[in-house]
Amino acid sequence: MKQISLGLVLLLLASTLGAQAELIRAKAVLEPVDPKEGKAVPGGEVKLRLQFEVDKGFHAYHKDNPGYSKPISVKFSELSGLTEVGEAQWPKYHEGHPDPKDLSWVEYELSGTFEIVYNFKVPLASKGALKVSGSYEAQVCDEKGCTDRSGEFSASLDVFDAPRATPGGGDSEALKRLEDKVEALAQELGSHKKDLEAIRKANEELNKALKDFIKSQQEKAGPSGEKDDHGFYVSYDFAIAEARKQGKLLLIDFNGEY
Repeated sequence: MKQISLGLVLLLLASTLGAQAELIRAKAVLEPVDPKEGKAVPGGEVKLRLQFEVDKGFHAYHKDNPGYSKPISVKFSELSGLTEVGEAQWPKYHEGHPDPKDLSWVEYELSGTFEIVYNFKVPLASKGALKVSGSYEAQVCDEKGCTDRSGEFSASLDVFDAPRATPGGGDSEALKRLEDKVEALAQELGSHKKDLEAIRKANEELNKALKDFIKSQQEKAGPSGEKDDHGFYVSYDFAIAEARKQGKLLLIDFNGEY
């Protein structure tokens, strides 16, 4: 039986340990954009920071990687009603050339520590704690080759619950001021309503007076006994009345004159 050299054993052991190493890790941090007492605000926004750390000598890949290597992918399994706002913010990459003889082959590499930031909208009805969890997959490579790695992450953040105003409580004075303002607005609205009613009534009276004036003028004028150059009465009503009074026939000019 051939003996295996110590150097070969160490090489195999190093290879095995390298295959089992994490190579990449992720930590999630959830923080409010406009905090209220350090908490998220219903209807506000929060940021989720996925902070990655890649072992020295290795690198992962950017989402816009033009090469053959797979970029980091993230999937959420719990968002507590959060809705994503805009696109995730990725870190700046550096260009790598896997083949030194072919500089046209470029990979967008991410190494060391970096983070991917997501923006989310908080539901108005949120209470208690917001919980976010998910998983990631990454292809991690060095000059010797690549290996696929995956992991999970989770984070939580409390939601601010505004205290409700109660009679006798700390907000009673503010509540009283609000009630006074509402009452003043109601009185002002009532005053405007009375003004509008007065304007409407005055308009009705003006229209009635105008109609009465026109009617009185018409009654004063009455049928006219005026005659034209041919001796015909200009007013048809007056001519009819005169014919009946005298018991005579009425001669009508079909040109429109009587």
